[in-house]
Amino acid sequence: MSEQQANTARQGIDRVDLRRLREPLQTSLDAAEAALIDYSRDIQRREPLLHCLWSVHHITAALGALRLHKAEMLALEMERGFLRLLRGDVVAERRNLVMGGLMRAIKTLPAYLDHVEQLRLDSGRGLEPCVNDLRRWAGEVLRPPALFFHFPLPVDCGIARNAQRPSEEAIRRGADVMLAPYLQGAKGVLGSRPGAESARTLARIAQKMHGFMTGTVQEPFWLLLIALCEALAAELAEPDECIAQIFKAGAFMVKYAREHGSAADPAMDYPAYIQQALYYMAACPVQPLYVAHVWKVFGLTGHTLRDAQRGLIHSDALLAACNAAAARLAGLIDTLEQADMEAVATGRAPRPEEAVGQLQGIRLRLIAAGEEQLAEDLRGAGDLLEQLCAGRLAEHPGRCRQAVLTLARTLVETHLAVSRRVLLHGEPSSVAPSFAVQAPLIFATSARLHQLQEQLQQGDDDELRQAAADDLDSMEQALALQGMLRPAAVAGLLGRWLAAAREPFTTDEPAAMHFAQALAWLSLYFERLGLDPAAAPEQHESLLDAAECEAGGLQPAPEAADAAPSQPTAEPAPEERTETIPAAFREVFLEESQEIIARLQSELPAWVAAPARDDRLREIRRHFHTFKGNGNAVGLFTLGDLGRDVQDLLDRVLEGQHPMDPALPGLLEEVLEALPELVATCGGAGDFDAGRVRDLRNRCMNLGQGGADGR
Repeated sequence: MSEQQANTARQGIDRVDLRRLREPLQTSLDAAEAALIDYSRDIQRREPLLHCLWSVHHITAALGALRLHKAEMLALEMERGFLRLLRGDVVAERRNLVMGGLMRAIKTLPAYLDHVEQLRLDSGRGLEPCVNDLRRWAGEVLRPPALFFHFPLPVDCGIARNAQRPSEEAIRRGADVMLAPYLQGAKGVLGSRPGAESARTLARIAQKMHGFMTGTVQEPFWLLLIALCEALAAELAEPDECIAQIFKAGAFMVKYAREHGSAADPAMDYPAYIQQALYYMAACPVQPLYVAHVWKVFGLTGHTLRDAQRGLIHSDALLAACNAAAARLAGLIDTLEQADMEAVATGRAPRPEEAVGQLQGIRLRLIAAGEEQLAEDLRGAGDLLEQLCAGRLAEHPGRCRQAVLTLARTLVETHLAVSRRVLLHGEPSSVAPSFAVQAPLIFATSARLHQLQEQLQQGDDDELRQAAADDLDSMEQALALQGMLRPAAVAGLLGRWLAAAREPFTTDEPAAMHFAQALAWLSLYFERLGLDPAAAPEQHESLLDAAECEAGGLQPAPEAADAAPSQPTAEPAPEERTETIPAAFREVFLEESQEIIARLQSELPAWVAAPARDDRLREIRRHFHTFKGNGNAVGLFTLGDLGRDVQDLLDRVLEGQHPMDPALPGLLEEVLEALPELVATCGGAGDFDAGRVRDLRNRCMNLGQGGADGR
């Protein structure tokens, strides 16, 4: 994967998480709408505005958790709007304008979330008028439209292939020399009296940086910055908040290059700044040298801005158009079947009235639903229908019969495609065609797996286990019939193990733990497959890999009660159990753990130098909380327990339950010193030191309870 692809992947939206939150988000929007209408009837009452603020606050928090930062920007403006109404900051006509803007925003958010689901990207399309109208009526500076611009780009667009660039040492030296003049030039451009000379200075520096970064993910940014400075020097663009952020990002890139050469900064969101710079290029009324080059490289046209600012369409409207098209198409098929089109073509039967007009109406609905290809197919079917009804093929029986068959096949295939889109809740009909056939089984399997988990958690007896085993066996057969062999094999293995179990078992038993975790992974696989059939296959397969890994760890089921007892064996202590990471998650776990360790190594020394119950300690606690969750998520419960014990210790410290122990900084340093080796051994590099983990855990627990550090 290229660096640019990696950045894009980090920006991607998890559609499953979004769909899970759509219902509570819509509930909050409905509550805010009802309260706003209630307030409009009596503006002297303030209680409805409090309800609005409460609902929108939940929306803002949910959008932030989903990393939909542009949608969150609108939600924050909605909060400010309701707060202004509550405080009486806007009156008379301005109050009415703010209320109208808030209602518009409430209606826009669902359509925008539909758009995000389809695009899997927080593009900002359609939000700029809502955000800026609310700011305009409050007398605040408007947000730059560039913040809400998105233009789809091919992978590696603007990056030269097989490029030659200077040595890393030359790049570091050059960046070191250019940092100061870059900052001075940016200050001159953004000053109260911006000058063309400062813009030209910045352009020359950007041109040198572009040469340094040829062939890297930074190259498109510097090319765009050259053109942006050209536009500023020619007064084709004006400095604003967004341009200031672009210049600031450029300064950080120069500083990073001074230390790391041509390496990409993992903390820099290159695609976001590229999109913002592209807006200013697309908005240029004329194209001087570098701006014209950017238009050519990135594929900008005179319609780019117009297309990016198109309004949003709610998915309900699209589904309504699809439903109407499917219903009318089914009716038209029935009508034509009853009419006997061969007889109609030869004049032996009356032509079906208004059939051609009905087909045209169906085409228009498909166009409205975004199904241009299906609408185009119906255009050809309409031509055939018109020829048959006009009797133009009456003298050619062979051609007439072929035309009737072609018409019937086109109408039936189109009806199936439209019905599939309705079944997929608005997904394009070209997405996962097999899913339309498998969807009923996938939804039913997901629901039944959830039920099985709940039933097995409530009790344990022979009858319950046998019923669950029978369900898993039936599930295996149904999945196999649909060609879903891998999940069928997992379900079959789980069913056979459960059917052989005769004695009560608990989740403390290793085999029972493997069974429970395999069942959970399989359930999650079907849940995500049903919610997001268009996701990349590897996203679903990683869940199935985990289910197969857990199912593969099942030992022979507990023997019957009357069987001869086996020779007892000593169970390893919980801290010393051998734990492995499923192959699908090993690389991700190691990468994320190394990032957490790097952050701790950056923050802990500063806190140790001046220990206090401060934000830095809270950040350290948050990193151990993340480490705990990551360990438990991949089955490394020993490391997860270590992270939990450190988190619990820091929770007690932050809550001030007792004075901060002088041994705390040293203990945290020892834990951090141990983490890199412990994480590396979990990836297969050496033997896992369970005794060291046990010692650190005991010391954390002792210190957390107010005792000695337990060294």
